[in-house]
Amino acid sequence: MRFLVVGALLAFAALLQSVLGPSLPLVRGRPDLVLVVVLAWAMLRGSGEGALVGFLGGMLLDSVTYTPFGINTALFGLIGYCAGLPEVNVYRGNLPYFLGITALATLAYHTVYFLILQALGNSMPPLIETYAAAVPAAALNALLVPLAFVVCRRLVRTLAGWSQMRL
Repeated sequence: MRFLVVGALLAFAALLQSVLGPSLPLVRGRPDLVLVVVLAWAMLRGSGEGALVGFLGGMLLDSVTYTPFGINTALFGLIGYCAGLPEVNVYRGNLPYFLGITALATLAYHTVYFLILQALGNSMPPLIETYAAAVPAAALNALLVPLAFVVCRRLVRTLAGWSQMRL
């Protein structure tokens, strides 16, 4: 049941991210909403569920974008696994670490995404232009991930209470 709920949350985030377009009017970048949900879930539930949710979120994002299928799936699965390694014990009460991991994961995602697309032969702008969009995206993701963490934690607690009531 937990994965159905997070799947619905990821599908909503993927659709919203695809509708937002390439950037927001006030800043050059845009938040990576699926990545924010994947990071929040991985930080809350650990590397195993982080990888699974990252894989699912990547597949959903790949299905609504025009890039080759599988790039986001692989990257989000890997990011979900790596972000979930310390689990909630390291993140609890350590807001700078929490926000720093989010910003670093966003920058790593954009860098590797750029390199993969370039390796596949796509015509890409200079890397500096990618970072011109990636740095605001990292800041926006860092601002949004605490909210996503609270939402994911609430969902997990609600579903845990619901499954205990059923027994």
